[in-house]
Amino acid sequence: MASFEIGARGLFNFRNERFFLLVEDEITIPEKGVEIDPVNIYEIDQQTFNFIRDEGDTPIVVPRFNLPPVPPGFELERKCIFTVDNSYFIIYELENGTDNFVMLRISAALFNSLRNSGVRECVPQDFIN
Repeated sequence: MASFEIGARGLFNFRNERFFLLVEDEITIPEKGVEIDPVNIYEIDQQTFNFIRDEGDTPIVVPRFNLPPVPPGFELERKCIFTVDNSYFIIYELENGTDNFVMLRISAALFNSLRNSGVRECVPQDFIN
């Protein structure tokens, strides 16, 4: 029997101008040996961002310039690349039983190289309108 769960989730505030909800869908079909876990990004308005933030169970994702150390027993998995207003990022998931996103700021050249080599690009879905 297939199962569907929400894995990691996070909120991203881009320059207090654009707001995003990041959600990892975990889909498993054991009898077929299939396990997929894509990240979806939804652009939301500031009011929705504030509402979700104030609920207190969805962390804010703050972009970093280098990856954090990965503690023993944890796994850092690259999920996708993402761009907004000429800023470029790689989204990782730090898995340790409670999944968290890590967003790494990268150059346009690295973004294009990763995209050209087939790395999945997360394209935001517009939930504003």
